[in-house]
Amino acid sequence: MTNQAKMLRIVAVALLLPLGACSDLLQVQSPGRISDADLGTKDAIPGMVTGMQYNLSDAINNNLELTAMLSGELYHGGSYNWADIPRGVIHDDDPYVNGGWSQAQQARWVAEDGINKLKDLLTADEFAKSPYVARAYIYAGYANRILGANWCNSVIDGGPQVANTEHFGRAKDEFTAAIPIAQAAGRTDLVNAAYAGRAQIEVLQSDWGSAAADAAQVPSDFEFYAPIDTEMRNQLWYETHSRPEYTVWGTFLQSHPDDPRAPWSIEYDANGAVAKGANGATDMYRQDKYDNSSSDVALSKGTEMLLVQAEAALASGGGDITAAYGFMNQARAVYGMAALPVAGNLTDAWVDLHYERYATLWIEVRHLEDARRWFAATGPAHDDALADRAVCIPIPQAEKLANTNFHG
Repeated sequence: MTNQAKMLRIVAVALLLPLGACSDLLQVQSPGRISDADLGTKDAIPGMVTGMQYNLSDAINNNLELTAMLSGELYHGGSYNWADIPRGVIHDDDPYVNGGWSQAQQARWVAEDGINKLKDLLTADEFAKSPYVARAYIYAGYANRILGANWCNSVIDGGPQVANTEHFGRAKDEFTAAIPIAQAAGRTDLVNAAYAGRAQIEVLQSDWGSAAADAAQVPSDFEFYAPIDTEMRNQLWYETHSRPEYTVWGTFLQSHPDDPRAPWSIEYDANGAVAKGANGATDMYRQDKYDNSSSDVALSKGTEMLLVQAEAALASGGGDITAAYGFMNQARAVYGMAALPVAGNLTDAWVDLHYERYATLWIEVRHLEDARRWFAATGPAHDDALADRAVCIPIPQAEKLANTNFHG
């Protein structure tokens, strides 16, 4: 399929979507079949950017289960063929690997290609202050973050294998480009989303000074979501509320039943016994974070930004434990939680920081990236959550077979 054909398909889909979750993408109606010429007008811009949003949401939704199973956020108690992925063993031909990769790469390509089209459709002055352009850069940045944080290596548009960190550079450039455009458009929400996204990338790059500075720009009550509509359907909601496939039993949250950031409940059968999963054996502790079919998935939050500043305090210099707990407890206060007592040493402080991030970012396609970088860390920042488990997702076999760069 040509790039033009791909974009036509995305815009056609986008123009059919409900737009209630996107305040500046209004008045878009389906005109029927989209012609090539229609993409060459400014009237196509709302649909193009809605398509970018849709593909990013689809990528997030399609990777919720894969990253939750691989990282141990949830336990498999169902009937699906996850091979050895729930045990942390993953291969390039395993089920679900290609789907997660394809959706994330599509989200990246659609946003990045769309930015080039926006440059052609808008004057330089229009481009520099368009909220649609700011959104396009933000969607591209988050798509690149997903790929860089979760995959072992990557490929850009059919090219040779590159390091996963290639996506960090692309994402940082895209978030950086979004900030002045969103400011010029008067869109504080998009400014915050871009600063938050850039801070996430700087954490992955261990650039703690920059990460803390960007995180400090974001209000503690800020939230930026990938919208999930009822047609797309939140996959984790379906597989835990309509089907008993995944459970909190056996995970790090089993001993934390009352954390408001990571709600779950024990399911009971008609006889009052703990219900079993679809495999007939595993206790069903149901996730309740996503409690309906259109539950959105957070891309960034102000509470996460407070934890970025907390981690920066621990990671920089000799480790400022007091400052770190100040930020952690500010984040907990947003959820109405009691303050943590300040640890007396760095080792205990890092244990608390690990849990605070794990709980705050639970089942948001974020756990694997944190566990991966902390497993690679030395000293008190090290975490063994991925001991004897894969730390990343391989490039799928389907990509390797189709890409001539992988053929000797």
